[in-house]
Amino acid sequence: MNLDIDWRASPDIVATVFHLPLRSELFDTILFTDVIQYLPANTQTRALIELKRCSKKTGHIILSAPNAVALFTLLDPDRWLLGNHPYSVERLSEIVRGAGLRVELSTASGGIWEAVSLLAYYFMGYLLRRVLRREVPYPMKLARMADVQYDHASKKGYTIFMVCTP
Repeated sequence: MNLDIDWRASPDIVATVFHLPLRSELFDTILFTDVIQYLPANTQTRALIELKRCSKKTGHIILSAPNAVALFTLLDPDRWLLGNHPYSVERLSEIVRGAGLRVELSTASGGIWEAVSLLAYYFMGYLLRRVLRREVPYPMKLARMADVQYDHASKKGYTIFMVCTP
């Protein structure tokens, strides 16, 4: 099931993470990937509490967020264009625990090629879309190089991944 606040994304359900129109203890697994960094400041715990409500007692909440590594934060166009908030593993763990969840697994992976490919896509893709007036494909060679870096865990990885339980 796909949920989004924006109906143009064609979700199954249009709703906000703060008020999910779902019954409690519904899901075995909830994916909350690359979302938390876009939430307004000081609302992350409230969002995770709502996800916890919808998760079965034996369920898992899998989340990801950009790692607050200085170079990646500097290169991340989402940071300047959309104001996303990168996290340290410690800060994200603190937010998770504040929502009454346990961190079962935490890792970071990805690297510089993720940052480079995003920059290329945002800037070259934006310009080409304006000129060609159509969607431009993602730079696949860079994407493959970025994917390889996700095969290896690293404290300084581009993305933090966490598996949490109620």
